[in-house]
Amino acid sequence: MTKTIALACSLFAAQFLHGQSDSSKGLDEIVVTANRFPQKQVNTGKVMTVITRTQIEQSPFNTLGELLGRQTGVTIVGSGNAPGTNNDLYIRGSGTGHALILIDGNPAYDVSTIAATFDINFVPIGQIERIEILKGGQSTIYGSDAVSGVINIITRSNKNKKIAPSIHLSNGSFGTNTVDVTISGKTDLMKYKLQYLRTNSQGFSSAMDTNTVKTFDKDGFRQEFALAQVGSVTDSKWGWKAGAQWSKYNNDLDQSGFEDAKDYTVANQNLQFTAGLLRRIKWGTIQANINLNNSTRNYLDDSIHLNGYAKFTQLDYTGRSAFAEIFTTLRLAEGLQMFAGVDQRWQNTDQYYMSISDYGKYSTALGRDTANIRLSSFTTSIVYNSKKGFNLESGMRLNLHSLYGSNLTYTINPSYVLNNRIKIAFNLSSAFKAPTLYQLYDGAIGARNLKPETSVSSELSLQLLGINKISGRATLFNRNIKNGIDYDYENNKYFNNNKEISRGIELETGYSEKKWNVSLNYTYLVGNLSTTKFVYDENEGTYAAKGDTSFSHLFRIPAHSLNGTFGVQATKKVYLSIAQRFAGKRYEGMLDAAPVKLDPYHVIDLFAQYSINKTIKLYTSLKNVFNADYQEILGYTARGRNYVIGVRIGQ
Repeated sequence: MTKTIALACSLFAAQFLHGQSDSSKGLDEIVVTANRFPQKQVNTGKVMTVITRTQIEQSPFNTLGELLGRQTGVTIVGSGNAPGTNNDLYIRGSGTGHALILIDGNPAYDVSTIAATFDINFVPIGQIERIEILKGGQSTIYGSDAVSGVINIITRSNKNKKIAPSIHLSNGSFGTNTVDVTISGKTDLMKYKLQYLRTNSQGFSSAMDTNTVKTFDKDGFRQEFALAQVGSVTDSKWGWKAGAQWSKYNNDLDQSGFEDAKDYTVANQNLQFTAGLLRRIKWGTIQANINLNNSTRNYLDDSIHLNGYAKFTQLDYTGRSAFAEIFTTLRLAEGLQMFAGVDQRWQNTDQYYMSISDYGKYSTALGRDTANIRLSSFTTSIVYNSKKGFNLESGMRLNLHSLYGSNLTYTINPSYVLNNRIKIAFNLSSAFKAPTLYQLYDGAIGARNLKPETSVSSELSLQLLGINKISGRATLFNRNIKNGIDYDYENNKYFNNNKEISRGIELETGYSEKKWNVSLNYTYLVGNLSTTKFVYDENEGTYAAKGDTSFSHLFRIPAHSLNGTFGVQATKKVYLSIAQRFAGKRYEGMLDAAPVKLDPYHVIDLFAQYSINKTIKLYTSLKNVFNADYQEILGYTARGRNYVIGVRIGQ
């Protein structure tokens, strides 16, 4: 592992020090996620990664989870498992639910889950125009959940053509095939987009089958996605947009790690509606947005092949959330802009559990009349960009929660750009995550006196802005979380107790010219969690609190990870690339037992694309070329060598 670290650092240093002159075209790239208004990426001191549409199409990855898992500081657990496996998202080692997902700037989450996370399986990669990943505590701009960062998924739109149909067809391993059809265009009154996608996969056993004679059945996956968007087409004083998207997938489940199930299924569904209105004024803009989000999960274990205690199990979860905001961006003076806004969030859930065993029927329910919260926020920030290279963002947010009361967050982010070549930036920010509906209201283990988890994050970055076509960035970061929500095994309730410290380093470097490009990123993480120690008494069958304990909280997350890509435009029509990922050892947390070590793994993926003309492209990818045998989750099967072939027709 020492050699891996040394290699990453030496490659970064060599490329960083090699640059002499010439500014990068990327300096003028416009981003919107950093401060909620368009600005050049060079003018923000925040650590941001941008994934473009070209990068998406020229990668071997077919799901959002696969793509995100190759980015600096991002770990996706489950993206390499059976289709339909939940993809747990971690940024810089922070827990699930501590990274906020945005779709076109609107927050997306399923408030019925324990951590109120959003299932990224709902988002097909073909829908995406670009992704902006913003790391660090971002609650001052984005509110609850933005503890470790924000991922803004920006969807595709047609800006120029009157009508632009497109179709994407693919076929691959495990009997997987996808049909994705889109039509977009514009009239004198509006622009529009309609999309429909269907994916089917026979899959493979999600649980690892260690039997000599393999008996576990295949766990299939079936998904449908539909989207409709309309919006204004002119740059007049008024702008508007509206849209709806629906995604549903069904997949087969296994009982647990190493344990099969024959008739265990889940149906997941998400429906979103968004609308926005923009008014351009002399000194800036005023915008209003609304987002409605409804997610359902329906589990059914009706198995003749019985597993465990119950003969029949049904679990139904529904999470509803509404988000409304109005904000303004104003140009106060040359180089000085202000962002100010108010937003309101409503959340509620219905949950039902029923099982039948030898002891009879048991059921429990939680209703929206009880399980609901309201969160109001008021935020403002100032952004200053001087012509001499100095930039500064500073802001605060006041949050008012219907149950726990109020809390404040802040951000201070100075940066300096030297001769458009080197940028040094520092960010100090606080963030928070409100307790979820499940943690507050679950009839058995919920606790309504929970406070928000709060964090203070700092980061220092040094960035090479594209000298002699070379770019690079080194970032040191530290995050402290207080009032972490933990589970009290003695009283069987959630409570605020954890103290979590995470720190690390991120190294990124790349070289790009007309015919070829190379990129490399390395992440090192350290995490420590201090909490109450619960000791199990076998004679009494109960737990008791016995002081405190500390341990690494990086379960399933590698301390060391290294990703690299190399692409070449071999001919005018042929593009080739190779991608590799190394993940160091990880640990699987176990109840009342020592964590289980998961071995390091290294996978290599190949990609080739042939452009028949500007609108028809054939591609193929071969992933995990050397058929590496590894586990992302203990007891669950990771994909071995697999392929995808496809064709894209249209824009």
